[in-house]
Amino acid sequence: MKTLRRKLCVLLTFVMVMTASFGTCTFAYAKEANNSKASYKVESKIVPIYMFAATAESTQDINLYYINGSDVPYMKLEDWTELYKAIAVGVFGKADFDIKIQKDSDEDVVYLVRENNFFMGIDFMQDLFYFWDYNAFIDIPGNGLMDVTSGIFRGADGSSRYVKELSSTNQRYGDQIMMDLGAYGIDLVQKKDNYYIPVQTLSDIFLASSSVNLLYNGKALIATGGVSALLGGAGLTELGNIYYADGGSGKISKTMAEYSYKELCFALDTFYGLKDQHRIKDFPTLMKQVGYEQYFLSKNQTRTEKRLLDLINNSLDDQHSVYQLPSYAADLMNVVEYAQKKGGSRASTALHERLAELMTARVQFNPEGVPGYQEVGDTAFITFDNFTVDLTKDYYTTAPTAEDTDTIGIIAYSVQQILRKNSPIKNVVLDLSCNTGGTVATAIYTLGAFLGKASISLEDPNTGALVTHDYKVDTNFDGKFNSKDTLAGKGLNLYCIASSVSFSCGNLVPCAFKNSGKVTLLGQTSGGGTCTVMHLTTASGSIFDISSSIRMSFLKNGSFYDIDRGADPDIPITKTEHYYDRKALVEFIHGLF
Repeated sequence: MKTLRRKLCVLLTFVMVMTASFGTCTFAYAKEANNSKASYKVESKIVPIYMFAATAESTQDINLYYINGSDVPYMKLEDWTELYKAIAVGVFGKADFDIKIQKDSDEDVVYLVRENNFFMGIDFMQDLFYFWDYNAFIDIPGNGLMDVTSGIFRGADGSSRYVKELSSTNQRYGDQIMMDLGAYGIDLVQKKDNYYIPVQTLSDIFLASSSVNLLYNGKALIATGGVSALLGGAGLTELGNIYYADGGSGKISKTMAEYSYKELCFALDTFYGLKDQHRIKDFPTLMKQVGYEQYFLSKNQTRTEKRLLDLINNSLDDQHSVYQLPSYAADLMNVVEYAQKKGGSRASTALHERLAELMTARVQFNPEGVPGYQEVGDTAFITFDNFTVDLTKDYYTTAPTAEDTDTIGIIAYSVQQILRKNSPIKNVVLDLSCNTGGTVATAIYTLGAFLGKASISLEDPNTGALVTHDYKVDTNFDGKFNSKDTLAGKGLNLYCIASSVSFSCGNLVPCAFKNSGKVTLLGQTSGGGTCTVMHLTTASGSIFDISSSIRMSFLKNGSFYDIDRGADPDIPITKTEHYYDRKALVEFIHGLF
């Protein structure tokens, strides 16, 4: 380990010089002497932790630690590794996941080593996290490098269901990176042989990329997998009532406000995927430029929530970045009223205005609603407005029908109808004109059904990691992934209708079609959206989404191109009503060949 320590020091020095995306900003209130040990008073408190639900089975006790009288919660490193394993094994079902602590002869340095042998170093003297390979270190076993399907289509025995990955090509692991927490004034604490890290820092670095977050409301720790755990169709869930139990005093401590701001800037600098496109040098600088720093450092959490909403809507304004729910400490109704008054971001407002125009035109031609599958003469139309998955359904035991509304059901039913014996269908049109995105795994299913092989390329510009995943799909549910499951190679004319509303996965599919050369695009340039969504929280309890650093791309001549600008149509449609007059559209298609 001494040799490893020496290598680590050399690499850290190199990364500090070469990696401009981390540790480039300095706070005036950062630790004055990072290279000297501080005297810490550590106090502990037992609190309940709710693991994604409020049931007795999902609740246990955990020790949190507080430094020098602060109310910012820390977790002991041993406790954290156990919690991390519990989430990976219990929630993701990854029994192979393991993480071990290895201590260096230098007591200020600790290593965490995964079962895949990737490791990270933590320097408690310098407040540094070093990753030999960040993407590989946080990878959940069995998912593959940056696997956007998240294993949701795997059976309990590990078998492939609906979607089967063929291979990962162009797989390139990332560079070594350093996360300089000390530059943000975030203090890692070592006292004797005990090591403590702030809970929010652990949540952001290790869990957020897997859509898991930790929330702390001063009384309990809550692990969530998204806002749906707190807010349902009927209002707050049982877990939500626990989180917002005190009704929101509107105030937090000065210490909590400062740490929450520091950690927010660190998380956005590290994980926001569109910094370059938005000309953001770093978020501490941006906060000063837009005049928000003083509000985030305020003890008035209600006011801070409003500035966070403004930051997301005005400075990020990318549709994937969305303010979700306020802190437990904020005046909930005050924030809700402010959000309603301000409205959405410019980009989201434009999308919804255009969506309203399209929906109005569509209703005129389909007053009783648009079916997922429709035949007009020799042309089949497939329509859905979101890429969704219904994990309560098992199409291997119950065949899809015309009434199914999730993407798997609609696509599978459509393919089976189109390829039925004596089918009259010669043309297939996938209508994504009102599709605003959804689950990437079902977009892959759609691509496989049309192209035979679905390929999606992903890159992380922060680390340099990139990979292309190839998939085949099962649409007839015979457990085989072969040519019977796709429309490709059947002599059909394949089309896709897109519009400026076709965003995120609604943009990914037209871009993949365009790159394939096998599907003709009709309509207008699709709406963009290249980054996957990352769920984040703040230490003071705010909940929001951002465009992550993982970019969906397509591969051409060995190069990666992100899809943020959308796909241009092969044949433009200029009048809105022409999208939905399907009899006229069929006649138009007949004139194309």
